[in-house]
Amino acid sequence: MQSSFPSSNSQNLVEASSINMDILTQLQDSIDCISRMFFVVVHHLNTPDPSKSKDAQQEYVQDICKKAKQIELLIDALPGINHSEAEQIEILKSLDQELKVANEEYIKAVQDAELLLKQIKETIKIISKDQSLAFSN
Repeated sequence: MQSSFPSSNSQNLVEASSINMDILTQLQDSIDCISRMFFVVVHHLNTPDPSKSKDAQQEYVQDICKKAKQIELLIDALPGINHSEAEQIEILKSLDQELKVANEEYIKAVQDAELLLKQIKETIKIISKDQSLAFSN
């Protein structure tokens, strides 16, 4: 029973989070996976062949432990997990202020770009008119 999650080091966790899934989705998927693992383990614990059962049990234990560690890493990676509610509110306020500043800068840049576009169009009209007059003479 091989787990489909990257190994439990932090680097692989970061890489995994960049592959089309946010941390909460990964956490939900990991919890679903460990639930399925438990279901399979309960089913296989009732197998009549004890030689296969011991090997399988050891593999199941390793897989479940690995998945539990991955879940723990995902929980630790959740934003704000190490901050109090008041600190999280302050962080959100700070982020909101940064967003407002960035939005104002964006609006200013768009206005500047529109002004430049207008100037370029006017310059092209003047050049076109001058060339048209030069060829007609």
